Amino acid sequence: MIATCRLNLFLAIALLPAFGHACDQAPALEGVLSIPQCDPASADADCVPGSQAAYEALEALEVPDVFTIGVQTSPWRMYDAEGRILTIDEVAAAIRAGRPESDRRVHLAGSWTAARPDGDGETLAHRVSVALDGFPVDGSDGFLWLSPTGAMRTTKQAFSVWKSGPYRVARGEDVLMALVPGAIAQFEDQFANDGLAAGVVEAGIGFDVFMLCQERALAAFERAAGMGSAIGAYNAGLMHVDLGDRTSAITWLELAKRLGESKATAVLADLQQ
Repeated sequence: MIATCRLNLFLAIALLPAFGHACDQAPALEGVLSIPQCDPASADADCVPGSQAAYEALEALEVPDVFTIGVQTSPWRMYDAEGRILTIDEVAAAIRAGRPESDRRVHLAGSWTAARPDGDGETLAHRVSVALDGFPVDGSDGFLWLSPTGAMRTTKQAFSVWKSGPYRVARGEDVLMALVPGAIAQFEDQFANDGLAAGVVEAGIGFDVFMLCQERALAAFERAAGMGSAIGAYNAGLMHVDLGDRTSAITWLELAKRLGESKATAVLADLQQ
């Protein structure tokens, strides 16, 4: 389960410097990182879309006796391939259904799954483990990079610099998983102006998983919902649930249901009991 951008990005953009920084300067974040970006205009370039590079790298992950799930994540939540927030219970159910008995632990292959940059609160890995009655679950302690050979590493930069435009990786190079939606965040207004609600949703995911900015993610999801996105409304509803705002959660989830999001029905039933 890896969230990928399913948009045709007709963006006339030069490869100029782009910048990203975490909304909250948490203790675990430090330094500046320059992120390689493949330029398709270069004569000898062999560029791969970031989403494709991430998918292929996840396919190459083969850890003996470990059930691995590749998923776009922020320190607080996970997303499915369509950009919809995944609940802890949904992920736990998927693991129960798919994990062979021979696998002795679970690995969440996403950014910040086994650590929180602020050092506060339960990690995603811990929460999934609790939902699995204590079955061992581990993950990453920073922004996850994947190599085509299946290797993993993390970085913990507070400030990122890369070339603007959709994220592309030179074939054979490591891919920064969170930058796949993260590179889209800078185009939120353009997507909104063009009436592309799905692009606004993807921008919201980028704010969450790469900028680590929950407020801007929520604003983007609400904006997409106002444009008719059922997923945007659903995500906004679940974020309000996390914030403890039951009234707002119900409002957005009811909109998601009217827009055709089937998962909103069960969440609403739980909230309205």
